[in-house]
Amino acid sequence: MTRTAEISGGGIGGMALGALLARQGWRVRVHEQSPEIREAGAGIYIKNNSQEVLENLGVMDRIIDGGTRLERAQIRFASGEIRQERQLKGSSRVTTFPRQTLIEGLRDVALLHGVDIVTNSKVAGVRDGVLVMADDSRHAADLIVGADGVHSAVRTSLNIGGRFTELPTMIDRFMIAREFAPELMTIEHWAGNRRIGVTPAGPDNTYVYMVAPFKDQAAARLPLDVENWSGRFPKLRRMFEAIHAQPLTKFTQYPYGFVTCPKWAVGNVAIIGDAAHGLPPTLGQGGGLTLMNAFALASILRDAKDVPQALLEWERRVRFISDRTQAWSRRYDTFTRGLPESLNVVRSAVVWSFGAFPFLNNRMRIADYGLKLADIQVNPQINQGTR
Repeated sequence: MTRTAEISGGGIGGMALGALLARQGWRVRVHEQSPEIREAGAGIYIKNNSQEVLENLGVMDRIIDGGTRLERAQIRFASGEIRQERQLKGSSRVTTFPRQTLIEGLRDVALLHGVDIVTNSKVAGVRDGVLVMADDSRHAADLIVGADGVHSAVRTSLNIGGRFTELPTMIDRFMIAREFAPELMTIEHWAGNRRIGVTPAGPDNTYVYMVAPFKDQAAARLPLDVENWSGRFPKLRRMFEAIHAQPLTKFTQYPYGFVTCPKWAVGNVAIIGDAAHGLPPTLGQGGGLTLMNAFALASILRDAKDVPQALLEWERRVRFISDRTQAWSRRYDTFTRGLPESLNVVRSAVVWSFGAFPFLNNRMRIADYGLKLADIQVNPQINQGTR
């Protein structure tokens, strides 16, 4: 008998899990409240754990020409001094993409495997193990999944105490011309409590993110205050001028935050992605954790006869990776935002130490090592035909 799944949310988690389940023979429907499958934001870092899953699904082969394989990562201070450098290979490999390139690749593979994607379909929550829509229609299934973001309607309806908490840090994200990142490397520039990431993301794009404390009103101004930012980062003035010239519709600005979710599984309902473990993007692992957990869930469900028991086993085996990564991402934010600028010498020493002693970086970047930590094997691409 064919098993069924109803998934709330057509983002990275919903598309990936839908494709993975459908490939195993499930009948899957994904509900997306927007008129089309789109990703908010600019670029995305696809790290080793993400790549393992995307390679397995056959997505990487479809989208690789739209991305950039990075070779190095640096942290530089505003003076240009390099305080940390890492080689991006093996378990530290990273490829960057425009976010829309990734979501379209996942959507296409989900459709290939027969996933029913329904747009303009708003979910109200779950009641008695059944997905309830905003129009009060209901969809019963063997598996219900909330992949509907930090303000998840599915999570809220379960009354498990989950919530989203904003942090006093803001981030702006942009895409500009590739000329501003000609090398195969990502650079994070630091000046006091402000940080700027500059990374190539495909043949035509440079992905830029700019981070500052919320109380830093000058940093929050849009259009970008070129003089103010250039005063902090004089070597990046030409890039600031290019960002300033962009229309405001090309900008995204929002606060950091994190999700508290006491349970990822209740009966036949699973919570994945940002709905379960939303975290500050300091480690570039929001999408990576989502893809890992989607793959683990599909793997554990493959031979399971009891869906609720399989969901509990899934959370038991993989959650520790997300919890530790979320904790480290918050520490990173607290350190970069909260340390007084008068203590920049401490900031410099800590950054240097994480580069000089790899075991520190390895502890912080536990998610990069992927699902082998949970004893779940991610094999190369398999079974790309339709069912």
